Amino acid sequence: MYATTAGPEYLHQALARAVNDRTTAVALGAVEALATTAGEKSLMYTLGPSQPLLQALTFPDRAVRYSAAIAIANAGPRQPFGESGMVIQNLAEALAGGGQAATAQPSGAPQGGAQAADQWTAEKAQSYSLRAAQTMLRLAVSRNPAINVAQGQAALVGATKDARPEMRTLAGQILAYVNSPGAQRAIAEMAMNTAEDVNVRVTAFDSLIDSAKLNGNLLPDSTVAAIYELISKTDTDPALRAAAAAAYGSLNLPSQKVKNLILDQAKS
Repeated sequence: MYATTAGPEYLHQALARAVNDRTTAVALGAVEALATTAGEKSLMYTLGPSQPLLQALTFPDRAVRYSAAIAIANAGPRQPFGESGMVIQNLAEALAGGGQAATAQPSGAPQGGAQAADQWTAEKAQSYSLRAAQTMLRLAVSRNPAINVAQGQAALVGATKDARPEMRTLAGQILAYVNSPGAQRAIAEMAMNTAEDVNVRVTAFDSLIDSAKLNGNLLPDSTVAAIYELISKTDTDPALRAAAAAAYGSLNLPSQKVKNLILDQAKS
């Protein structure tokens, strides 16, 4: 409670010392408090020649790194800054579960005793991956000009196969804002996966609609044909069929294909 009432200047002072001394608990507490209380200008506070929160992006303990990245991204910086790539690198790493080895750390991270305190658990991994996904979605929806979500595409595509439905859904929603064939195809693959939960598939088709509206049709003809076939089947779940039809329409396909779909729907 004291940390959140101390004010950004004092929190930055505490963080600067913790980063210098590699004191994990103090660094993490200061970063989380800053994330709760500080805006963009406060987060980018300069203390002497350094910016403590940006320095925390390369802290040995991954929880500190990820919390710093989440804090900076959630502040919604609008001006470009040199460490923006490190922000998305940490978010993508958190999204992917933080890696397997307890000693994993990004390139550029200092070596030291704090690494031994990096006790990464499955619970932490799940918590941070969800927070990272929610943060990346906010960046994507706001079209943040300072932090490029597309740089985390590989981790996002991987998250479409996460064990948790919520994570798969979030990954698809974020990928809708990434202008690349790989991103759109990952969404379509999730939507067309017959082993996937129907509700997740419906949401994936919604994400495909958003992707098509923002980026146009980036799907191969084989995938488009598979979507058409799904819509044409009379035994397709009604909600899934409706979502697939809406997605098909959003792809802005040649008029004859859309005409055929309408005629087929009228016959069924």
